Amino acid sequence: MLTTDARADVYERHRPELVAYATRLVVRPDIGEELVQEAALRLLREDPQLPDDDARLRAWLFKVVSNLAIDHLRRHSTWRELVLVEARGRAEADTLFIEEARSMRGSPEHKAIAREHLIVCLSCTLRNLPSQQAAALLLKEVYGFTVDEIGDQLEGSTTQVKNWLQAARRTLEDRYAATCALVNQHGVCHQCVELDGFFNGGTSNPLSETAGALDDRLSILRRERTTPLGPWHRRMLKLVDDILEG
Repeated sequence: MLTTDARADVYERHRPELVAYATRLVVRPDIGEELVQEAALRLLREDPQLPDDDARLRAWLFKVVSNLAIDHLRRHSTWRELVLVEARGRAEADTLFIEEARSMRGSPEHKAIAREHLIVCLSCTLRNLPSQQAAALLLKEVYGFTVDEIGDQLEGSTTQVKNWLQAARRTLEDRYAATCALVNQHGVCHQCVELDGFFNGGTSNPLSETAGALDDRLSILRRERTTPLGPWHRRMLKLVDDILEG
């Protein structure tokens, strides 16, 4: 059995990806951090049944965070598909928010604002899916777990996991085809490009190479699998909370 110090070291190594994963499931950075902290407390308890190597402890941590996140989502089910579009209107009417955003123009952390917004957009779109589907897709496509490992983490059979993955992909592809202006010119949302214009004076399209394919979005998320949300998007998601609670 690993010592407490050794388990704490494993946790610290994997904490960034755990926080990013939890945040992208619940779409609330503060809640994501709380869930991961709860997983840490469980890890540090004396438990002879805990796995004793890095890979299996990582999988155990993801299982705990997945279950905590799914429980949270079951208790807080209110969500609206186009809430980011609603939040844009709220932001444009908020003088203080606009001033804060202007003060961030040209800062290094906002050079990739379009790509960060695409990740937030994917998280918000995932939030419309059943929680097992969203978790399975992130675990498989972003964090590299096998179907069997996901079945253990989400307490589902191999067939269920495959069905969750297929359903998640199909739903995301359909919704992006209907709402994303990067996929077709009739979509209602192209905020990632607009934000690049606001913060950087350009009109960068983070999906320009593949015209908005889901796999391209997942590839971007995979590259940023440990990256926390920046200050502007944390502020933006507080507006989302206000809309949902209002």
